[in-house]
Amino acid sequence: CCFIFFARFFLYIYTIMIIPNKKILASILLILISFVGLAAQHDGPPQPVVQGTTPVGLPIDNGLIVLLVAAIVFGIYKTLELSKKPTQA
Repeated sequence: CCFIFFARFFLYIYTIMIIPNKKILASILLILISFVGLAAQHDGPPQPVVQGTTPVGLPIDNGLIVLLVAAIVFGIYKTLELSKKPTQA
């Protein structure tokens, strides 16, 4: 109900307004709608962890170094790829 109202409201604004870069507006609206959706899923305060048990979920630190190295290598690759393209004046 509320999500449909917000979606139609944002689509109305998106189609009526003349904006030079509509991709930026679409990205901002998508992020705002996502925040509203995440806030609606709140189930209350988190349950306390009993001593001696492991919390449910996946650890963040496994493979973090590999992910960081892959991100750096990909960034260097994209930077070199963009610097090789000739610029148009």
